[in-house]
Amino acid sequence: MRLDWLRADQASARRATALLAILLAVSMLATLLLASHTVRQAGRERVVVVPPAIHKTFWVEAERASPEYLEQMGYFLAQLTLNVTPQSVEHQSRLLLQYAAPASWGDLRTAMAANAERIKRDGAATVFSPQDLQVDERTQRVGLRGLLTTFISDRRVSEVSKGYAIELQYAGGRIFLKTFRETTPNDPLELQTRSGAAPSAPSAPAAPAPDSSSPSSAPAVPAGSPSR
Repeated sequence: MRLDWLRADQASARRATALLAILLAVSMLATLLLASHTVRQAGRERVVVVPPAIHKTFWVEAERASPEYLEQMGYFLAQLTLNVTPQSVEHQSRLLLQYAAPASWGDLRTAMAANAERIKRDGAATVFSPQDLQVDERTQRVGLRGLLTTFISDRRVSEVSKGYAIELQYAGGRIFLKTFRETTPNDPLELQTRSGAAPSAPSAPAAPAPDSSSPSSAPAVPAGSPSR
């Protein structure tokens, strides 16, 4: 009888050993699959490409977005850029750069870093109150006009009318920011300037002469702190 018990114990031990071997093999396989998935996902990034709140329906095509979509994105990017404090400016700059077009990323990063340094140095906060918004569907641009108010501590130091032109690009299923620059409140998209220019005779393209009085066309973020 005791021999039968020993044989039963040995059989039970062999079954337990086999089960543990199977579990170990399954665990190793799962570890290898997880490691392979991690390697494949390395360097990938998921970026939200729409505003946090969508208030209007819109459409998109291969290289074009509807005016409604441009309007909402323009308003979102303006709030992200112009409504800043010394505590939030760096975080909002990083968020804005997620939308930067590859060709404009370096210039935008430089401008945002300079603006953040200025905001923190002056201890300034800015609030932009939009009064008018225009969309040029053909060029995928958004023009904004409104009041930019600057505060230092709890004191309002300036409130001036500002105009901004935001150039967007829709490609590869997402929206990109190409330029964000200050223009004029009366003509944020500079449509009057473009339409009022006298036509010239056909000639080879030439680089325009620099004009310090006109806004730069390079990607830039306007400074929110008061000038000194």
